[in-house]
Amino acid sequence: MSNSTSEVEKYDDTDDPSVSTYGTYPAAPPSGRLIVKRNGHSITRQIPKPIVLIDTREKDPFDFSRFPNWIAEHKRRKLDVGDYSIQGMEKVLALERKSLRYLITTLIQQRSRFFKMCEKLAQYRWRALLVEASYEDIKTPYDEEYNTLAHPNAVSGTLDALEARFSIPVIYTSQYRPLAEEKAASWLSKHFTYWYLEENGFGRVLQEGDL
Repeated sequence: MSNSTSEVEKYDDTDDPSVSTYGTYPAAPPSGRLIVKRNGHSITRQIPKPIVLIDTREKDPFDFSRFPNWIAEHKRRKLDVGDYSIQGMEKVLALERKSLRYLITTLIQQRSRFFKMCEKLAQYRWRALLVEASYEDIKTPYDEEYNTLAHPNAVSGTLDALEARFSIPVIYTSQYRPLAEEKAASWLSKHFTYWYLEENGFGRVLQEGDL
């Protein structure tokens, strides 16, 4: 399975003229800021953009430079739990990230250690495990590249059990890295915005009627 989305997948397996032929590809990330309104007026400019904290142990961290509308900047800092957090939210928000390769290794070979980390992660008000793979990727038998005898059902079942046991949301993204980065940037920025509004007396809503 290719990780690239530069080539448009074409679907043309019907002679029915009522069914259109189309290509599928990811939409570009939004270029505007998250709109915040009070009494019909935008207060978006009063809301700062978050500073993402990246754990110093992250060897190949996400690049958030493509999302200046969401993220102000990033800093490297040793985090108690997780790979990413937000400056000012270090004690309440943590995002753990796993590529498919490291997810398999962690769940099969470092299971006890990983679950101890999950116990700590579960103590945060906002937490999640972001997987750089789709559910389809996880359920597809692993080839020699992964050097594992792990069965996809063992991996997917463990993730479901982990979510149920620790109430840690599992976010399935993509092996196409820009999409995984976009999802992380969106998740971090939106949690920060709601938190900032709540902490500064604006109320935990984006605008009238909210979503």
